[in-house]
Amino acid sequence: MTATQHFQKISRYTPLFNALWVTVLLCVIGGSLFIQFVIGDLPCRLCMWQRMSMMLIVAVLLVNLRFGQNMRNYGIILIIAVFGASVSIRQILSYIAPGSPGYGPAVFGLHTYTWALLVFVCSILASAVMLILNSTPKDGGTEPLPEPVVKGLIGVTMAVALTLSVATFFQCGLDVCPGAREYLYGSH
Repeated sequence: MTATQHFQKISRYTPLFNALWVTVLLCVIGGSLFIQFVIGDLPCRLCMWQRMSMMLIVAVLLVNLRFGQNMRNYGIILIIAVFGASVSIRQILSYIAPGSPGYGPAVFGLHTYTWALLVFVCSILASAVMLILNSTPKDGGTEPLPEPVVKGLIGVTMAVALTLSVATFFQCGLDVCPGAREYLYGSH
């Protein structure tokens, strides 16, 4: 079996991989909502940008699931993930000083903005792999996911997006959300 045939065989499972990717991102965002609503830790402005970046990646993946694979979408994901990673790095650098407690609770020893960086790095790597592996297959294309699965993922995504939107509105109103330091030091 040639390398091209291996790539074609692997690329058949692209929709399943996209669905798993969407599920992981929705779980990460759901975890951030748990921290916000159950633990009571309000997200800062940078956290909101990280959440929005993850939701945009989910939206692009859902476009691939709903309308068929388009390799350009992985390029779009790369751009979004690089932006999200830069926001995460900026937040990490805000708390890199020795003795800094960081912002928010630690999850498995890392703060949520560090986890966000890992999510974005994984998204960058996954997009790169998808771009490398997914030249258009010549023998039948990808195996589509059942329509109820795709519609279910779209429904969950819409519910999460609505929850994020409403939570952001109630937290910030029509004003700019406070930064992490403003929450820590009460200077808004």
